[in-house]
Amino acid sequence: MESLPEERPQSEEIGLPQYFRWNYLMHILEGGLCIGGGSFIAPSTVLPKVVESLGGPAWLISLMPIMMLVGFVWPPLFTAHWVESLSRVKPAVLVSGLLQRLPYLVAGVVLLGFAGNSRGLALAAVALAPFISGLFGGITLTAWLELVTKTVPDNKRSSVWALRFIFASAIGIAAGGVITATLDRYPGVKGYGILHLIAFGLQFASYLLFATIRETTPSIQAERNSSNLRQNLRSVPSLIWSDGRLFSYLVSRSFMNGIFIMTPFLTIYALRVLDRPESYIGYLVVAQMLGGIFGNLVAGPLGDRYGGKMPMVVSRFVFLLLAVWGCFAKTEPEFLGILFLFGGALYCNQVGTTTLSIEICPPERRATYLAIMSTLTMPTTLLASGVSTVIWTLTESFALLSAVTAATIVLSLAFLVRIEEPRGR
Repeated sequence: MESLPEERPQSEEIGLPQYFRWNYLMHILEGGLCIGGGSFIAPSTVLPKVVESLGGPAWLISLMPIMMLVGFVWPPLFTAHWVESLSRVKPAVLVSGLLQRLPYLVAGVVLLGFAGNSRGLALAAVALAPFISGLFGGITLTAWLELVTKTVPDNKRSSVWALRFIFASAIGIAAGGVITATLDRYPGVKGYGILHLIAFGLQFASYLLFATIRETTPSIQAERNSSNLRQNLRSVPSLIWSDGRLFSYLVSRSFMNGIFIMTPFLTIYALRVLDRPESYIGYLVVAQMLGGIFGNLVAGPLGDRYGGKMPMVVSRFVFLLLAVWGCFAKTEPEFLGILFLFGGALYCNQVGTTTLSIEICPPERRATYLAIMSTLTMPTTLLASGVSTVIWTLTESFALLSAVTAATIVLSLAFLVRIEEPRGR
């Protein structure tokens, strides 16, 4: 009797990775909880005001929206060769993921227990928490992205990012109400300490969900790369100059960091113009999160169908509009509209950037490519923060911040359109 063919998992029959549906769902849920938890201490809206209320200087205020990014971006270049030698990447991400979340617990405890005796200690805890969190996350950033590529096919990744951000934005909407209520009842340091503890609680819940993701296949890199740190670093210049798409991507993303010239003082400027108390930040966060949901609803289908470049182009045009509009806004509906579109453009850019960054990488050198992308765009992020600090300190002119930001976005768009979309090639 002829034997029947062995039954295979449905996900394999349709060309999807094994356990695709489970991993797809877990990536969405854990990412939404982690990012959504962060919205209780949102780096673009909440943290700059926390630092200002603790007496922090203008240069530190301008760094807060990028403080986590500063920690994230430089370790990958020094760990890429190690990641490319791993056959299983999830264990390493589990260790760093736990360490990545703990700084917010420490900051919350310090704000609640020690801020009354030492505002300097409280300021240090708040400022360093996102940096240290990013530092631990950056060690295995490329390992985490490798895990995503192993568990989610390319034509589903944009929707993964978008659904993660939609879930996070929904949490962020609730966070807006919680922020307002918390700061109304516990104004100042105590309220900010409570918000840090809430953020840690949700991010720890996301860690528990991440632990259930199933890594089923070894990495391609482990079979091909045996270079050490020195060899890998020496190969970086040749990779950049020999790959036109990588070069244009790096330049475009570097100029896009100009958005951080305007961002740190957007909330502070809005509160001054509207003459609103600190608790009004909650309404601005809600507007930003609603915009984030809208932006992800646009970016997810665009990215799945056309690739990551299209959402990135859309986001840059929206940021240009905001840079101009921000100079003239005077009313509450205008600022709520600006924050709405800002959230949409921010998430649209993140969906496109993450999708495109993975797809232009050769699989056998993916960790190194991703490390180059994150590390070598960092100097312009710091430069944007420095420019922001100088302009605000000397002039306190939001119009000037917006004008410089607009110029950098135009340059970013010029290099972005030169990149050939890799989807389908």
